[in-house]
Amino acid sequence: MFRLPALAQPMSTVIKTQAIDMGKALVNNDMVTFKKYMHPELIKAGGGEEKLSMLADSALLIFKSMGGTVNKIIYGNPGEVISFKNEMQTTLPQTISLSTVFADIEFQSTLVAISKDGGKNWYFVDTSIYRESDLRNKLPDISPAIVIPPASKPKITPKAKANG
Repeated sequence: MFRLPALAQPMSTVIKTQAIDMGKALVNNDMVTFKKYMHPELIKAGGGEEKLSMLADSALLIFKSMGGTVNKIIYGNPGEVISFKNEMQTTLPQTISLSTVFADIEFQSTLVAISKDGGKNWYFVDTSIYRESDLRNKLPDISPAIVIPPASKPKITPKAKANG
């Protein structure tokens, strides 16, 4: 006998586990693992995997040269999983903590999680990078039922200036 509610918890676990894997890859600068969670349409729109890798490497280098580090990423629980146009879709809240030489920064955003294979593998799209209108333009198969909350203001804690 098939029971849908029994699937809800394991799917939530799969989504969160894959998001955590993606977050660990980002914190550890493991771009090979990180890229496997990027939506193929967004990779294509960004000029392909090679160009995207160069851009990501450059951005990471600049961030690190300014003393930047990603300290941690915490994920909330996925929203309701929606089936739409042969995809499974949901949202997932995340909180990212960064440090720079000037300040500690914490911000919350929402990921849109998309599976094209019945929930085995998930792609994650950060809505702090792709605003909703841009995201829906690049990925027109996102369900209208997916609600992306507005971005919250980052919490910035300036570091004390060193007396030199």
